[in-house]
Amino acid sequence: MKRAVFDILRRGLDNTIANWPVLLLRLGEAILFGMIVILALIALIVPIVLSLGIHLANLESVEDLGSIAAILVEKWMIFAWMIAGAFALVLLFMLIHSFVEAGCARIAVDADRAAGASMEGNRSRFRVFTMDRWMAGAMEGGWALFAIYNVAWGIAGLFMLIPLLPTIALMLLFRETPEIAIASGCIGLVVSLMFIAVVAIVTSIWCTRAIAGWAARRQGARDALRAAWGALRVDLARHILVALALFVIAVAGSSFLSSFSFFAGIGDSMHRSMFHIVTMPIRLVSSVLSSAFSAAISTWFLAAYASIAVEK
Repeated sequence: MKRAVFDILRRGLDNTIANWPVLLLRLGEAILFGMIVILALIALIVPIVLSLGIHLANLESVEDLGSIAAILVEKWMIFAWMIAGAFALVLLFMLIHSFVEAGCARIAVDADRAAGASMEGNRSRFRVFTMDRWMAGAMEGGWALFAIYNVAWGIAGLFMLIPLLPTIALMLLFRETPEIAIASGCIGLVVSLMFIAVVAIVTSIWCTRAIAGWAARRQGARDALRAAWGALRVDLARHILVALALFVIAVAGSSFLSSFSFFAGIGDSMHRSMFHIVTMPIRLVSSVLSSAFSAAISTWFLAAYASIAVEK
């Protein structure tokens, strides 16, 4: 039985609200990421930058940025170390997120199954969250999801190079003619950004569907990705419409919440410092609400695809 898009969204929302502790875990993940970034900057990046004689307070013009780039190129070993550290940090974030997402996927699928196929009934029928259930899902599927992310985004990265390579080739080919080289670079950059955005959206949908499929059938990473791609080919319209609806809601909600920070930051130059101090609680609450809203959208998206994955 294939449900309508509205029914899928409704079940996903009911699932998300009924299992609201999942949102707290996602917020905890975001806080942990922030703490790791701060510690990495304090322990690694800042000492290296200061050792090179780079002071952010002295940045006043484009020429200063150029001099910093020249220093980094000259000290290429240190620059390579910084790049390697950033890459390792991304892998760490991906690994942590994989375990968190695996637990959330387990909750989403179990909740949809517990609610039954009928659209009638109280929202409480979706309530299945326990910390033990979430931990079991995280431990069981963390590495599988880590593989799903690496394979899917690795393939996506190769596709993202498709418009970039011809752009670079054209710029090198016409390097003796600056006007043509610049025009080729600008056009190629715009086309590349549009293409990369489309690939990123498709990959996000593919990954989420594969994660829901893993939670529903406990497949390996390769089988989950293959099954997800097959499901998208057969039922592309519903998957796209669900993702599009949640994207619109996400943009509207984020714009509304960010408006509080915008208005809290308005003030004339004479009283700006005092105004920022007074409005700091507003901006803090707005930031927390934005993070909570983002966590809710991510959970809703996964729960909606879980509803599709467990359909009979």
